[in-house]
Amino acid sequence: MVGSRVWISLPPLMAVGMLLSFGRSAFAQSEQSEALGVMDRPRPEYDAKGIPLGGFRLFPTLDLAAAYDDNVRRLETGEADWYFLETPAARLQSQWGRHFLEFYAGANNYNYTKATSLNLTDWDAGSDGRLDVIQGASISSGGSYGEYHEPLYSPNTEGNQASPNRYQKSMANVTGTYAPDRVGISLGGQFQRVSYDNAPLIGGGSIDNADRDEDEYEGYLSGTYKFSPGYTAFVKFDYDTRHFDEFFDRTGAHRDSIGYRVTGGLNLQLSHLLTGEISAGYLEQHYDQHQAIYLPNAAGLDFGAQLDWYATDLMTVHLSGGRYISDVVLAGASASDDKVVKLNADYEILPNLIGQAYFSYDSSSLRGISRTDNYPSAGIGTRYLMNEYLSANLMYNYSERASNFPGADYTDNTLSLTVTGHI
Repeated sequence: MVGSRVWISLPPLMAVGMLLSFGRSAFAQSEQSEALGVMDRPRPEYDAKGIPLGGFRLFPTLDLAAAYDDNVRRLETGEADWYFLETPAARLQSQWGRHFLEFYAGANNYNYTKATSLNLTDWDAGSDGRLDVIQGASISSGGSYGEYHEPLYSPNTEGNQASPNRYQKSMANVTGTYAPDRVGISLGGQFQRVSYDNAPLIGGGSIDNADRDEDEYEGYLSGTYKFSPGYTAFVKFDYDTRHFDEFFDRTGAHRDSIGYRVTGGLNLQLSHLLTGEISAGYLEQHYDQHQAIYLPNAAGLDFGAQLDWYATDLMTVHLSGGRYISDVVLAGASASDDKVVKLNADYEILPNLIGQAYFSYDSSSLRGISRTDNYPSAGIGTRYLMNEYLSANLMYNYSERASNFPGADYTDNTLSLTVTGHI
């Protein structure tokens, strides 16, 4: 395990090496009026044009991937297999001068050659819109419905499951924003319904996941103040309630909860080379303490970051992080408390050949029990833009779980080749 942890740090070191050895001078880019990331800048000869449909434009895509995974079930003793992934998607976007409306739909179809119990299809469909009321005032809303699966390394996966936990999720949100000048305010809310299928077991039978079905309601209020060019301070208050269909879950615990976050931070542009957002505050997810089975609250420092460093004309580096509280159904545990940080870099080797690397680390503690899981992962690859219709991506990914829970450790290596068609 020690050797593995040293080895997975190589991709970010390689990114630094690329920066030092091949990067152009950052001072040259600082003379530009506006920095654009390697993956954000327009490439007219390679970008999809879309299909014009009146006041809208349709962007269809199709990804076809082949991958070799040496531990498809994410267990201590790995089972290797090939799988193929087909991902059709379409996005219909308005091309109006004011207001905005889009509709989208897509699917991920997994097919394994040997581990056929893992074959599944995820899909979703939805829409987003924005109504520009007056100067500085807008109303945004969206909604979606889809079917998804939890990854097999989720702490909610039982060891004898034949396939991942599957669930349906519907979501609707609305936000009103008024920012006529330096001062702005936003008020919004979101509803989310999650419903789980029974999970089949190896050898027959299934796990009843009805105790995980829940409704989540969230409301939020935020204020902003632009106190200097390139600098905006903000404060945000979030409040949520989580209500489960069944009063007691499979462990005999009542898991309804209420939570809140109070955060403050800055949207900043230190120069043309470094922009982003940083925040810090306090969060708490509160569980009913007047029940036979005690579930501890999840509380403490909240933090978030999204920083973009335009290191050179050829390289962009992104740093992101945050803290997340997720429901679990483990005996004695109230929630999975995850602190996540990710570093990734894009390097333009040629105008149509992009090198990519990333490193991420998730430190997860299960509140109420002594189990902690650490998930380091890393990857490196290249993206080749053939023309305005085709591109290809070759990627290697490494991941592992280092846990103090017996039998929960695993390592995984995946090599994939994806060809994307777009119009």
